Amino acid sequence: MKKTLLIALVLLLTSGMAIAQQRGGPGSGQGGNSNPGNFQDRNSFNHVERLTERLGLDEAQAAAITIILEDAELVRSEQRETARAIAMENRENTHAQIMAVLSPEQQALLEEQRLQREEMRQALKDIRAERGYGRGHGDGDCDN
Repeated sequence: MKKTLLIALVLLLTSGMAIAQQRGGPGSGQGGNSNPGNFQDRNSFNHVERLTERLGLDEAQAAAITIILEDAELVRSEQRETARAIAMENRENTHAQIMAVLSPEQQALLEEQRLQREEMRQALKDIRAERGYGRGHGDGDCDN
């Protein structure tokens, strides 16, 4: 029984590493550290790596901790999505309540101001894109 569990954990760990390599994660040779969207995967991998070095974890322990960290990240992602949905609903309800108080002229003015803000946001986004912001470190024209 223990042998079967150990084999299953080793297979799980190696399949996790294979998936990380396919995603361009650590050890993939594809520059996993330059992938901003893959931060959590790298962070979990590095966390297990550090724990392995500091505590002398064996492969089964490292695999078990990897699973725990992946499950925790899934829970955090679900919580973030739930919080976003709640915030969006709250924003929409608040906006509807405000619109109900305003006169038609005030509603039109508010909508015009919203469109102006959106145009300004788009202009700033375009400027940032030209300067290299948002595409990773080192793409901008700053020397930082």
